[in-house]
Amino acid sequence: MANVEKMKLEEAIKNLEKIVAELNSGQVDVESGLAKFKEGVELIKFCRGELKDAKNEFQKLKSELESGQDGETEL
Repeated sequence: MANVEKMKLEEAIKNLEKIVAELNSGQVDVESGLAKFKEGVELIKFCRGELKDAKNEFQKLKSELESGQDGETEL
């Protein structure tokens, strides 16, 4: 299993897509299918966390711009 914490979001999504394709192929035995499913769950958790962090950062920046807290005076 890849080290999810060190991945970038795009890499995690590509790995997840690969796992989904492998599981959908029907060519995976039960043990490896379960292992791949577990890895997929970890990747989904990671992606959700990354997206949540990005959303929070965007909202923070938007709020700063709207309230004029960017350190510059409004014209």
